[in-house]
Amino acid sequence: MNDGIILHLENDQNLLKEYKSLYAQLDINLEYVTCTNAEELRKKINERKAEVKALIFDLVGDKASAEELEGHPEFLKYIKENFAEFNLPIFIYSGHLDIIDEEFTDSGTVHKIPKDESIQIIYDKIKLLLDSGFIDVFCPGGILETEIHRDLHRAFTMQFLKNTEIEAIINNIKGENDKLEDSAERIKKIFKRISIRSLLSELLLPELDDEGKLKEETVNSVEHYIRRIGHIPVWTGDIFKKKDSDDFLFILTPRCNVIRADSILVCPFIWKEIIKKKDKISKMLQGDPHVSGYDRHLPPSPIFEGGKLALSKYKMLPKQTLLESYSLYISLSDELTNEIIGKFGAHFFRTGITPWDSRESTDIINEKK
Repeated sequence: MNDGIILHLENDQNLLKEYKSLYAQLDINLEYVTCTNAEELRKKINERKAEVKALIFDLVGDKASAEELEGHPEFLKYIKENFAEFNLPIFIYSGHLDIIDEEFTDSGTVHKIPKDESIQIIYDKIKLLLDSGFIDVFCPGGILETEIHRDLHRAFTMQFLKNTEIEAIINNIKGENDKLEDSAERIKKIFKRISIRSLLSELLLPELDDEGKLKEETVNSVEHYIRRIGHIPVWTGDIFKKKDSDDFLFILTPRCNVIRADSILVCPFIWKEIIKKKDKISKMLQGDPHVSGYDRHLPPSPIFEGGKLALSKYKMLPKQTLLESYSLYISLSDELTNEIIGKFGAHFFRTGITPWDSRESTDIINEKK
């Protein structure tokens, strides 16, 4: 039994036969479903939406109009529609990729493959994403829609032990004089945050083995690097890159001030300066001061090159200057951001001491031997 389907839109029947013949020789447990026009594609999607695991499109056929070749391909709107609707890998396999140079430049699940390269490249990528379990997380009916939804519901409902607690929370948010409808949006957002926090807390807890003993939980470095989807221009834990240069800044300003402050507390982030010695990598990951002093090394990941936060070189920068001269590069998780700010606080609040005379102290120590 197949695990789902691949949908391939291509108006050349002879090419489709070649592609299907090659695909039949591969060990990919997905049914290969072909379409020759956009209407047929739409029909197949409607009929088998829950089974779709990957989409392959050609932009224009061999009988493309002048308008299509000038940047208005017939299939492009269907690609955009499906990219917005499905959390799936989408492959644009075309001999006219030049007409969409500016399209999907920041869309990591959309792959643009020139048609003078073998379609085997696409099949290999699909197999990797399928066998690794990645597709099963995001596809229609996948883990996000089933297991995560179930876990989210369980984590949320377990927060309330008495049937009076939810009502008490709502009344607390509403207050005595406010109308309920005036507080509805805030109430919804608070309960959403309760749900997400509850689920995240469970995901970060260590698991138990068959004997009931705790198993240490570790995270991949990529989990601490986030591309924010909110619209707040600056937030604590952001890393900004100066336009047209490799100068970076890390935002240290506490969350309670970062929105309203006119000036932002920052420190330099030194791109790609990382610890490479094997015996020190573990200490680097833990922020061991014997390795990094008051600074903090950020390990590399597949989406972020890593480097070093020079916490001791902090400074204030006007927010307007930051927004005009820099752009957001990446953000750190709240967990890592809190650890870094704690380390910065230890450096910032050290009281210092009048230096000891090392010779005199050494003489006394030697006398005591």
